[in-house]
Amino acid sequence: MFALQFLQASLASIVTAAIALLVLRLATRVWPALEARRAPWLLACAAIAFSLALPLLPAASSLSIVPALELPAQAQAAETAAAVAAHEADSGATDGLTAQPLQPAPALVWLGVAWLAIYAIGLATAIARWLRAQRQVATLLSVSQPLDMAALATHPGFATVRHPLPQVREVDAPIPPMLVGLFRPILLLPRHLRDFDDDQQRLVIEHELTHLKRRDPLWMHLCFLLQAVQWFNPLVARMGRQMAWALELGCDRRVLAGRPSAQRRAYAAALVSQLRMQVVPGHGAALAFGGRIADSVAARIGMIRDGVPAMPRAVVAALGWAAMPSVLLASVLLQPAMAWRIDAAPASINAAEPLPAQLRWHAPMENLRVSAFYGVHHITGKPHGGMDFAAPTGTPVAATGAGTVIASANGYQGQAKYGETIVIEHADGLRSMYAHLDTRHVKEGDKVAAGQRIGTSGATGAVTGPHLHLEATHHGAHIDPQRLLGNLEANATKSALRKLHASRSN
Repeated sequence: MFALQFLQASLASIVTAAIALLVLRLATRVWPALEARRAPWLLACAAIAFSLALPLLPAASSLSIVPALELPAQAQAAETAAAVAAHEADSGATDGLTAQPLQPAPALVWLGVAWLAIYAIGLATAIARWLRAQRQVATLLSVSQPLDMAALATHPGFATVRHPLPQVREVDAPIPPMLVGLFRPILLLPRHLRDFDDDQQRLVIEHELTHLKRRDPLWMHLCFLLQAVQWFNPLVARMGRQMAWALELGCDRRVLAGRPSAQRRAYAAALVSQLRMQVVPGHGAALAFGGRIADSVAARIGMIRDGVPAMPRAVVAALGWAAMPSVLLASVLLQPAMAWRIDAAPASINAAEPLPAQLRWHAPMENLRVSAFYGVHHITGKPHGGMDFAAPTGTPVAATGAGTVIASANGYQGQAKYGETIVIEHADGLRSMYAHLDTRHVKEGDKVAAGQRIGTSGATGAVTGPHLHLEATHHGAHIDPQRLLGNLEANATKSALRKLHASRSN
């Protein structure tokens, strides 16, 4: 069910964010310069984003290496048209049996639906907050004045700029210098910047243009998008602040590379002066000089004065391109799939005694849904020689026990009605047959283990719909598979139960 899968994915993203943040924080204690490198933080954000998306993919659960998380469930009350018809033609049924899928318990359903509703409200609130910030920026742009080539030529901050410039606008408001927009960023400058020393103006503007050259606006927009989608995860917001900090320090490092200490001091003084006079707007996805990290200004000034510590490039590459993908992979592999569990029904009053525990079989499919029982008489008077399990075409089929494949072919013992068939010889005189398969993954002579995937269910041979036909023999005599699998009446279709009870009464 999507609601519960989404709840599970949300929890997985929180765990992934916690692991990623812990790994990076520990790494920055060893290598402080990592704080000024954006690659590890960007990849950590990507890992968190994928940790929410991957569990929602259909095949994600097959990647998990931990057992399924069993949750209480109930049988669906009514047979649905979408259920798979699963009764073979030689069973004598003409009404077409339908599978009733298992459903999670009502309390779990309500929990998943409630979380989905809360998430939708939170996402709408996050989008509204972002739109409000964008309107604030649009208001600033509407009252700003563009600087043409002549104005830029006389502006002290652009005296040494030699590369193409974005559109530059100036506003008479106490804001930080900032880059606004994604596809065509605009450099928005406060008019009070002209009161700074000429060197300070040049350094501040070079800082913003370095953001543009490094494509930092794109990364910040993606980070804001992640924060909006994962508004419920406080660690994502913290990761976003860490990435903004890394982007600012990265630009500081580039701007101040090779500059004398006097210019470093002037740069730090410009930062302090800017913070004193500015009123920071909620500027959405804008990059602002000092606007987003005022609480860390002391640490930033220390790095500006002393320089960002150096670190080997190999360390950055290893942390960025190995550690974070490993966190993502672990979040998928260690995330259990959800499986529904029905409490066992009372034992059948006519059920045969089970075989010893050492002979018990592994379930041939993850979710068993009986559509025809062993021994149920056909209209022709012949009893059914096995059990049918409703399953869509392509459902994985597993070996019920360890043994040797003695047959893997289309048909068995000259009977084409079985379709694609596999027969396995087990210990103690037991033999299992899997008929009407869609695909076979083993060949005659192969050794298989209990639970090993041997094929997929299908609708080959004489059938009315896709299902698995399972037969069991003990020293050559047919036996009820329930003697090896356990009682399965709790997981049966109404039609199958009705025919079973009718057969017993006769």
